[in-house]
Amino acid sequence: MKFKILPAGLLAVATLVQACNSNQKQDTADSTMAGHSMAHDSTATDTSTMKDGTPVNQFLEQAAIGGMVEVEMGKIGQQKASLQSIKDFAAMIEKDHVAANTQLSAIAAEKGFKLPTAISATKKEHLNDLNNNSGKNFDSYYINMMVEDHISDISLFEGAAKSPDTAISAFAKKTLPVLQKHYQKAREISMLFDQNKNKK
Repeated sequence: MKFKILPAGLLAVATLVQACNSNQKQDTADSTMAGHSMAHDSTATDTSTMKDGTPVNQFLEQAAIGGMVEVEMGKIGQQKASLQSIKDFAAMIEKDHVAANTQLSAIAAEKGFKLPTAISATKKEHLNDLNNNSGKNFDSYYINMMVEDHISDISLFEGAAKSPDTAISAFAKKTLPVLQKHYQKAREISMLFDQNKNKK
């Protein structure tokens, strides 16, 4: 009689252990994804919706803030750059990020998630620092900021491209080539700017 009960007991224990391990792995995976999303934008914690957001919501929020900043930087670049190549680049940045922001807003609306409508205080300082420069100093500061910002953007969207949420992953995969194009162009301008500066 004891021989018949023992396997059933062991089976119940094994099932319980397996369930616990599965839950632990899922929790670890969720926390890892959340940490990965948050790592790319230290200013994400400036917004109140972050405290109860899921990894998907965190991406939506960070992408929205980043997109707004890029649009503003595009406008500033067109107004203040002294080089036509940077003015043209800034116009492309504004146009492409307005389009991406529109798509992001549609995804958020479908999910019932309210995107932030204002840039965080830290990001505003980012823009103020840019505005405080002029002439060649502005050109150099602007294009270097665009290189750095797009490294962060690409990293964020690469993580989102692996999301199990099909709407998020599809949007990220569609937007990544645009961000990579921006990064490559910014690098090219930055290198040419440095070469010209060294010749003088």
